[in-house]
Amino acid sequence: MSRIPVFMFALIAFCSHISKADEYQVPSQALQDVVNQNKKVSTRLSGNNQWLAVLSPKSHIEIQTLAKAELKLAGLRLSPEQLLPSRIKSQYISIELIDLTTVSPSKPPKKRSILLATTNIVKVNFSPDSRFISYIGISEQGAHLYVYDIEKQITQKLTKTRLNASLGLKYQWLHNSLGVLTNIASVNNDSTETLNELGPNISKTSSQKAPRRTYQDLLKNTQDDENFTLLTQSQLTLLSLNGDINLIGPPDINIGYQLSPSDEYILVRRISPPFSHMVKYYDFAQSVELFDIAGNQLKTLAQLESSEFRPSGSDSVRKGPRQIHWRSDKPDTIAFVKALDKGDANVKVQNRDQLLQISAPFNGEAKGLLKTPWRIKKVQWGEKALGMITEKNSSKKQIRVSFFDSNQASELKLWYQKALRDTYSDPGKVLSQRGEINGKAYGKLISIKDDTLLHYGLGASAQGYQPFLKSLPINLTSEPKLTFSSETLWKSSVNKLETVRYVLNRAPLKLIINRQTSENPSHLVLIDAETKTEKILYQAARDLSQYAGMSRQLVTYKRADGLPLSGNLYLPAGYKKEDGPLPVLMWAYPREFKNSKVAGQVNFSPNQYSYISPKGPIPFVAKGFAVFDRVAMPIIGTGKEKPNDSFRAQLIDNAAAAIDTLVHMGIADRKRIAIGGHSYGAFMVVNLLAHSDLFAAGIARSGAYNRSLTPFGFQNEKRNFWEAPSLYQQISPFTHADKIDEPLLIMHGEMDSNSGTYPMQSTRLFKAIRGLGGNARLVTFPYESHSYKAKESILHMLWEQEMWLDEHVSHKTNAPDTAVSFH
Repeated sequence: MSRIPVFMFALIAFCSHISKADEYQVPSQALQDVVNQNKKVSTRLSGNNQWLAVLSPKSHIEIQTLAKAELKLAGLRLSPEQLLPSRIKSQYISIELIDLTTVSPSKPPKKRSILLATTNIVKVNFSPDSRFISYIGISEQGAHLYVYDIEKQITQKLTKTRLNASLGLKYQWLHNSLGVLTNIASVNNDSTETLNELGPNISKTSSQKAPRRTYQDLLKNTQDDENFTLLTQSQLTLLSLNGDINLIGPPDINIGYQLSPSDEYILVRRISPPFSHMVKYYDFAQSVELFDIAGNQLKTLAQLESSEFRPSGSDSVRKGPRQIHWRSDKPDTIAFVKALDKGDANVKVQNRDQLLQISAPFNGEAKGLLKTPWRIKKVQWGEKALGMITEKNSSKKQIRVSFFDSNQASELKLWYQKALRDTYSDPGKVLSQRGEINGKAYGKLISIKDDTLLHYGLGASAQGYQPFLKSLPINLTSEPKLTFSSETLWKSSVNKLETVRYVLNRAPLKLIINRQTSENPSHLVLIDAETKTEKILYQAARDLSQYAGMSRQLVTYKRADGLPLSGNLYLPAGYKKEDGPLPVLMWAYPREFKNSKVAGQVNFSPNQYSYISPKGPIPFVAKGFAVFDRVAMPIIGTGKEKPNDSFRAQLIDNAAAAIDTLVHMGIADRKRIAIGGHSYGAFMVVNLLAHSDLFAAGIARSGAYNRSLTPFGFQNEKRNFWEAPSLYQQISPFTHADKIDEPLLIMHGEMDSNSGTYPMQSTRLFKAIRGLGGNARLVTFPYESHSYKAKESILHMLWEQEMWLDEHVSHKTNAPDTAVSFH
């Protein structure tokens, strides 16, 4: 009989213990129900306003899906077998078509379910002429493009060869609706075998500064470079509905493409080697090429250097032309933006950017349209020679939007300017629709009728949301300093929260709106403002019975310095003040401001239905908790002071004001309040536990706790570690781990790809607390990234939080020994 060494018995016992600890757990039934509820549907409206497509999303994926083989290259996570992103965000399992022409007060509209070619689809769109619905179907072998003929009710598979969607699931319809442009797999990536050679990873510096943040999943060596090329090289192809196939140029790494409104030319952006090992793929050097529709390369429009060497600062950009695009109001005109400060926002100049254009045959010099003193973030084109420019100034935390005459060089006419986070002054979105010029379909244009445009928004105010639709007269020939004034065409009912989804007709006004109340979830309603009639098109089911009767209210209060604050308070059904204090779970996320008035703004509607996300704190109302969600945590910098200069003090003042308010209301017992947060919210949690005794316990998910590991800035902090070393030290809760004397539950995805929040941040914090004799529990989730996706992970996350809160907040017990568990 063989003898087994003693250490083997110990190893077997240890492994048995770990195996048992590794099992996924499920929380109580009410929390399970939150995970199992149906997700919100998405919609698409056809260009002719006849068809409304209602898309039902896929529920949470299984852990086995995340566990499939993937490669991490240049900020991408790829399935080499499928030539797809390995983590696809939004997938749908069904499409229902509603015929809006059959809507009447007496009869329900006609509806039809589409028989899908695959069980999972993405990127659902109507063709420009509204005759077809296109989508990408996902299978184990890869992705293919499908087109559904609405009249004939027949689905056609356009691609015999699978797509190469490694750089994104995308395609573009011809404006005449006769074909689709997309990337298909080339002969170079028919084989899914990738290189797997061992060797050292070597990096070296250059003489140029490269102040980039701590990105993950970057290329590391020549092997990664070759694998990246192998998996991303594709053949740009025009697929006609009649079966014709036209190859556009040779196979290459096509990162983006755009068809001209005339369908005669194609702009193609291609990644150019050598590849950077410091930035993600979209910041690699690129070339911008011009092709004709036959596939012939006409010229190279631009060679763009890598953004690796982009100057520091939020408003700094790479050198050379950017935002290169077709004007959607012209058949063959390219517009682009050029930095006048060489892309360096730290340079003082009168004008930062210039908007230029060049038209077919693209042989002359580009002509300037206008210059702007701030950085151009967005250019939009409208009917009747209307142009709209959005500028941003990050140092002032300001944004402004102006109009201009797009037919000639002209002055900007300011529409509005506001603080970036000023919701009270936000006029919302401008109505854009697919345009038609001289009987031909064009791209999306700002819709102009009777010299007015329409805009719609939430209508935030101190009294809550009251969404609106307004008309704005446009007069580009008037004085530049003209003040634009809008007229309200429609606004939400006082006792409902109604938001504009689609404008079907201006006169008489017909809208599709989302309507919800505190008792009823969002549903789609078609309203006729002239006849004052309406029809429900889609009604979401209310499927969380255990939360029926839960109350929700906006609580407003003031910080010690007088700053107005607010939060959303949720209470269990039937709770009365005489029932006494409840255990409390607070959940928050700090935000930086330069304006105290903006920091105190309210974003709330008493008519909003309480959608319960399993990733938020609200599920714990079913466990008898009072939940104080979206608790205001403004960090304000006034004058020359930066917000983070007093981060800790302001954080504590915010939290203390919230607690004092709940205690004064009789809701909370000071000894039974927990604080939770995700990402930057987790950073907040650990700082509060380290520097105050306000909370009984904390929950920190996917955070960063040692700012020396994010040396080139974090969140909205632009100073690097060497410019403000004391700030980085003082703001890092890891530095003060010896002061964390409340129980802390730390959770993290083991494959977190978010900038700065390496899983190491959580493991190092846990080891520090353990080494210092503190009370912590570390849970890491296999295959999960920054936000957890697998159903098993989310259920276990809720179980961990439920057990932690029950042990440390719901009941008064002695703190257990420090524990570590990997799941």
